[in-house]
Amino acid sequence: MKTFNRTLSVLLASALVLPVFQAGTARAAEVSSFNSAVSHYDYFSDVYPHLNDSNHILKTVTYEDLVTLLDSKGTYAVLFGGAWSDETQADIGFINQVAKQYGVDTIYNFDTKLDGESVDIAEQQAAPYTKVVTSGTTNTTNFYDFNELYVELVDKYLTNLSANTDATITYSKKSPQKESGGTVTTPSTVIASGEAKKIESPFLFIYDKDHKDGEGNAAPIIASLEKHGSSADYTWNDFLTADPNDGDALDTAKVDSYKEQVLNVFNKVPAADYDSLTNWDFIAPAFNKHEDQTVGRDIFPTHEENGQVVGDDGELVYEHVTYNELTHLLQSKGNYVILFGGSWCPNTQAAIRFINEYAKKYNVDKVYFWDTKLDAGISVLDPSADPHNSTFLQVRDTNHPLAKLYVDLTNKYLTNIKTQYLPASNNVNYTENGTNVVANKLQVPYLFAYNKDNVNADGSKAPILGHVELMYTWKNIQPDYAVADGTIRNHTNYTNALNKLLTRLEATPTGLTGVAPTSSANNNGQITGTTNKAVEYKLKSAADSAYTAVSGNAITGLAAGTYSVRYAAKNGFNGPTNAQTGPTAVPYAAGQAVDVVVPAYVGTDPTPTPTPTPTPTPSTPSTPVPTPTPVPVDAVNTVKVTGTTDSATGETVAAVSASDVASLITKASKAEAAGKVAVIGFQVAGTTDTTSTQLTIPRDSFNSIASSTKAAVQADLAIGSVTFDSKAVKSISANALSGDISIIVSQFELTEEGKAVLGDRPVYDLSLFAGDKQISNFAGGKVQVSLPYTLKAGENAESIVVYYLADSGELQTIRGHYNAATGTVDFATTHFSQYIIGFNKVGFADVPATAWFHHAVSFLAAREITGGTDADHFSPNAELTRGQFIVFLLKAYGIEPEAAGAANFADAGNTYYTNYLAAAKRLGIATGSGDNKFNPNNKITRQELFTLLYRSLEQLGELPTAKTGATIASYADAADIAGYAQTAFTTLVETGVIKGSGNKLNPEGVSTRAEAAQVLYNLLSQ
Repeated sequence: MKTFNRTLSVLLASALVLPVFQAGTARAAEVSSFNSAVSHYDYFSDVYPHLNDSNHILKTVTYEDLVTLLDSKGTYAVLFGGAWSDETQADIGFINQVAKQYGVDTIYNFDTKLDGESVDIAEQQAAPYTKVVTSGTTNTTNFYDFNELYVELVDKYLTNLSANTDATITYSKKSPQKESGGTVTTPSTVIASGEAKKIESPFLFIYDKDHKDGEGNAAPIIASLEKHGSSADYTWNDFLTADPNDGDALDTAKVDSYKEQVLNVFNKVPAADYDSLTNWDFIAPAFNKHEDQTVGRDIFPTHEENGQVVGDDGELVYEHVTYNELTHLLQSKGNYVILFGGSWCPNTQAAIRFINEYAKKYNVDKVYFWDTKLDAGISVLDPSADPHNSTFLQVRDTNHPLAKLYVDLTNKYLTNIKTQYLPASNNVNYTENGTNVVANKLQVPYLFAYNKDNVNADGSKAPILGHVELMYTWKNIQPDYAVADGTIRNHTNYTNALNKLLTRLEATPTGLTGVAPTSSANNNGQITGTTNKAVEYKLKSAADSAYTAVSGNAITGLAAGTYSVRYAAKNGFNGPTNAQTGPTAVPYAAGQAVDVVVPAYVGTDPTPTPTPTPTPTPSTPSTPVPTPTPVPVDAVNTVKVTGTTDSATGETVAAVSASDVASLITKASKAEAAGKVAVIGFQVAGTTDTTSTQLTIPRDSFNSIASSTKAAVQADLAIGSVTFDSKAVKSISANALSGDISIIVSQFELTEEGKAVLGDRPVYDLSLFAGDKQISNFAGGKVQVSLPYTLKAGENAESIVVYYLADSGELQTIRGHYNAATGTVDFATTHFSQYIIGFNKVGFADVPATAWFHHAVSFLAAREITGGTDADHFSPNAELTRGQFIVFLLKAYGIEPEAAGAANFADAGNTYYTNYLAAAKRLGIATGSGDNKFNPNNKITRQELFTLLYRSLEQLGELPTAKTGATIASYADAADIAGYAQTAFTTLVETGVIKGSGNKLNPEGVSTRAEAAQVLYNLLSQ
């Protein structure tokens, strides 16, 4: 991975490619998978129709997050405003554009309306909210003046605030008033009050808590802009031209004038000086502040790394959401994991780290975290105050002035909620028009999986897929905490509940693939894709009583046919907890089933073939050489689509007709009926001027490809070719965004600054749009990409690498290689981004160009899969250890190491391979040698190496399947293969990955660094 201190996007020429056709105005929330088991929700794209940027830099902050940010060292861009504001709606897209162009990473958006609608802390309350608590004959009236939050915030942090008007916000904090029998016994008194300047949305400002003005006075607000610099109201229409014949055309003069005002705010600070905070920064310190000191350690421990304090758990999966963001998320399509809780809650403190750990274990990279206290219980002027007992903005509190927020949210969206407290005994309620409205009162932490469209097997709606509501303390939930009888009970209860919850993260099973039996005589078909999924299956025609539970990575032993697969009924968990039986198990019904077809065997049953005679290679040792597995495409049907090219812009645009697509679908369907694999292809020729090619496919036609065939879709677009596999095609078709499908491949150059960093390298932008909205991820589907490239003088093929630009600004190396036969650079991806074809030559003194392993070592070193034993030497003949190969292997296939503290082998130690061992253990690649040991420093034998390789390829779904006719029985030393390695050797020999030498496989021989490099090179370079 190549990392730069600033986002690399500033090194690229303008790369945002939009469809050039006239698109509709319909919008939808951005929902995508990002290679995760759960969806991501883009609040800003959902609620700001004029933002028009799925890669925006806006981030919501809750009141607690805002306080964290304002207390943090650094320089930050902050925007006060909400979707309810016409002015913010009008401005936010332009603010985002200017900030990105200037080089700002993040704009933090705080909505002063804490519910997004009416609870506005920056708008003067007409009268305080009140809550009356009755105890016997005594009524106690508590007063809630929410303006206190705004005034205290301004008084402490925004001390040099300047506003467009002289209006102010005041608050008056009153003591409770008590009365008995109609007589006031304790009158209320004012115990605190304050006043602050009133700002109006949108209010953009640059903040540095340590900044001082020219006279040395504190001036934390470095620059600001409030409502175009005036108090006048305006809307999006004010940015449009006055000519009704222009439709919705922007008045460029007005837009440019406003953007110049925005730029004058940002450019008060150099772009490189802007800072941003991670989810760890927002979450971990708040929990550590409230840790249970009896444990004697932080909830989220840290260590020092290169002079920086780093969290042991790595980046956290949590993302705080506001109330308004939460309600929109609950209305959005997708699979979400949501946590209700807060840093103030000792039970959330107890569970927070373990939830993070197990979420990562199940490939959940986003847990949306909502605090039922809208202010997190914070008193900014009295940070020493214990927030745990504060219910000032606890909307989960019965008869709270804002209890309606919790009750309506629960009753509207969480319709099948299950909690320990039942409405009849303990609930949250409010009274409206004389009617008492009640909702289940949940306890925090309340963790649940959610899909608004989920329907049980019986057809009933059930948006909550499962939950955990268990109350433990940070002390007694620890893995080493034993109860009186010596049992580790609480930790086991909680982690078992997490395991149960996280085995169902979606409404219906996805990613299932039917695999045909290997011959007409065998019932060894499979359905793959069941890893970490609590599913059950039956033959579709069988009764429901035939459903059988599944465990492992696949359903095996299947005859050809159609099978029904569904999530099995399971339990959620809440209290009360019994010392003997554990927590209360709450049933969740089985889900809806999906049909998966296990295809019939097609082909000729294999007949015995002569044992091949190994070809000796005197100049090289016995290095396994794999046989490439060809892509099984039997039928490619292509239509040429005529485009037009704008010589001024270099854009070639083409649109295929619905009739042409229908013809291709018919051909593909016939090919598939004959047992062939089909590809539907489109060719668009360019001109010498072409730098960008766009192919548009009618949405209905694209949907028909997905629903009527299993065909891949290939687009040869003049300057590059992209092929979407069937899964990617179906994910695009199923995306909620509307509009025709446009595939765009563009080439552009680095800026001069970029060339100084990377050299003069070609850059490609791959994008796909539904209408005018971008789809970047394909729900686990893959896209094969081929980009034209000619080797330059002095370049060797092995050192050509492919980078993609991550959202973080990092250049990340992906698997790809130069294909000399086609003159292209080929790679596969699961998402679209910007890609750079790079050259990274790495040489070693002991790897001469004539060495048999030269190409392999050069290839792996260029991709940072391996380095040398020192700066100048690779040590090719050095024997390889088990730990070294694990690192080798996981880096080769892009498997990230686990975070510190993950479950590991007892002898994993604390060294370069430690976290890679943890990842290999979690994935089942490495099972150890007994007694939870791996023996990482032992020399690795060939049979150990091939077993680890086999398990990795199996986990990644990349095991070769094409048989060569070879068998292990043809080798003289086959009987020497250990039992644990039999499957690996059998598969890898039969598919040509292992060929042996001198009629021997040498399973007990020790592997060298060069041999291991050659094995991986042979697999990765195909």
